[in-house]
Amino acid sequence: MTHHSSIQHSHFRVTLVGTGALGASLARELVAKGYNLLALINRTLSDAQTLAKELNIPIVSDNLEHIPQETNLLLLAINDAAITSVSERIASLKLGFKNLAVVHFSGALTDEALKPLAEKQAITIALHPFQTFTRHSKQNLSERFKCYFGLQATELEGVEVGKKIAHDLGGKVMLIPKDAKTLYHIAGVMVSNYLVTLTSLATEVFAGLGLKPDEAFKVFEPIMHSSLLNMRESNDVREALSGPIERGDAATLQRHLRELSEQLPHIVPVYVALAVETVRVAIHKGSISQSEAAEILDALESFA
Repeated sequence: MTHHSSIQHSHFRVTLVGTGALGASLARELVAKGYNLLALINRTLSDAQTLAKELNIPIVSDNLEHIPQETNLLLLAINDAAITSVSERIASLKLGFKNLAVVHFSGALTDEALKPLAEKQAITIALHPFQTFTRHSKQNLSERFKCYFGLQATELEGVEVGKKIAHDLGGKVMLIPKDAKTLYHIAGVMVSNYLVTLTSLATEVFAGLGLKPDEAFKVFEPIMHSSLLNMRESNDVREALSGPIERGDAATLQRHLRELSEQLPHIVPVYVALAVETVRVAIHKGSISQSEAAEILDALESFA
């Protein structure tokens, strides 16, 4: 097996299935890196046609049967629920499976989702950028792919191909054991999706000050950025904790919860759950005593 550093991207003849936010980003960046994209396949043909015209990709279709025979790298940037069914349909085609590497980009699923193609002797790879992609993001693509890629593949050749793609995109590789993929995805959801949810809840709180969501975010952004920097500079992210729980201030928490109970009661359970976990963080940091922790937890319990 050739080491990934010796694999040339010019060897790959690529077909991409799925031109949503992630798929379109992959297509643009891979073309910029010199990859040979033969075809785009997408359920909504007009989206694929627009992207194909932009990137000068010769084949565009809404039909999997139009995957070119010479394809040796097949990228599936599609919804998790569709991966196995699409794999089954592709497995029924007359392709050179023994010379084919197939990649899906799900954060939650392993290469087991590509089993119909593995049974055809294709190399199967789960490669997930630990990053967020939306259609309307203005972030530079090259910068966005400078992230970790969670890589899981049963065969060594799959690991090498996955490393090559990730490194060409500018990323670093994190090898994920097959039985740990769900834990990996849970962490991603917590630090990305739930960050958006928490910020959304905070904008609801700031609506009481008369601020619109975009105005509220301008206030939030500096403190959010500082919190990230503090975590980066700490040996343990828990050392970056500040605020009333870190100081053992049960009275302030009670005041918060009384106000939320009157103004925004649907936020109370979220606030209480996060506060309980924050007590654990503060104990680990050593900033509060066991008696202070107990006082805070007692105060929270009356609102749980």
